[in-house]
Amino acid sequence: MAPPVAELLCPSTGVHCSDLGFASALGPEYSPPVGEEDDQDLSAAKTTDRVNVEDDPVDYEITCPGQNFTVAQEEEISLNWIERWCDLCMKFSDSCDAIRRQGGQNAPTPPGPLKVLPETTYSCITRGYCYHREYMTNDNSQTKSVLGFQMPQQMMQVFSLRLSSYKSKSYPIGIYGIFAIRDDLEPLRNYVFNRSRDNPVMIHQDSLALPLCSPCRGMYVLDRALLEVDLWVKREGDGSTDEQLLSVYVEIDSGSNLDEMFTGRIHSEDCTLDMDYMFLAEGVEAVIQVFTVVGSPDLVRFIASSSCFDKEIVIFEGKCVEKGWSSWGIKFS
Repeated sequence: MAPPVAELLCPSTGVHCSDLGFASALGPEYSPPVGEEDDQDLSAAKTTDRVNVEDDPVDYEITCPGQNFTVAQEEEISLNWIERWCDLCMKFSDSCDAIRRQGGQNAPTPPGPLKVLPETTYSCITRGYCYHREYMTNDNSQTKSVLGFQMPQQMMQVFSLRLSSYKSKSYPIGIYGIFAIRDDLEPLRNYVFNRSRDNPVMIHQDSLALPLCSPCRGMYVLDRALLEVDLWVKREGDGSTDEQLLSVYVEIDSGSNLDEMFTGRIHSEDCTLDMDYMFLAEGVEAVIQVFTVVGSPDLVRFIASSSCFDKEIVIFEGKCVEKGWSSWGIKFS
């Protein structure tokens, strides 16, 4: 049976706009990240980049791309965003109702729409605490691998990414780019997919999954997190003709939906990308180090299984460098 979808993605007719997450997307309130008030469990110093941002409007103009829009442009973008989000939610609700009528309450639920944020918001224009500032989207640095907690915490685990549709329907295609999570602990990039143009992954029609990479640390999500997606299709030549497949920010809320498998879908004009994920009520970070005994194989593939997830979880696929301890580790929640 396919995994269920989060309740927050199951709107019904007549639901108020605030219940669909409009308030959060158009002007999220500030909430301190995990460990900002109690850092006894942290293994490294906490970040201090998010302190007193409202008192620094000059720096804000530099760091927030949403500030480059006019008020009129922001209003048009926001209205179009609300209309599209409502349309996606209502189509999802109608699909769920149709499936239940045919297969009963236990019928598999289709992937629910994930909340792709607009390019700019009212908070961007008014120099408020917008999502660009909250998640530090101007900073492309990777989060510190030494950050974490010694005790179980509420965490997020990504199980798979799948390209469920592609407009050209021409396979195979080479995909490169990033898929990163910016969490409560430190809102910098934590990659679950990261391929350069020189090392794209080949996607075939019968195998649409993007191979995940090991995140540099666990993902701590007490409230919400930002998914940063920038994927490209590699074409022949120097890169000038490469096709941008998906370039979005997606805000995801944990809410009270813990220890359940969800499938979310990111919609765009060119493709749809599905993500299987879970919020763990009491997650811990584990690191596996692997070494070879009798030489280095050309390809190593580690697969994990879980009672809550029907598919295989590829936690590593790559080459060993040399005999002895490998130069990589596998991290998961």
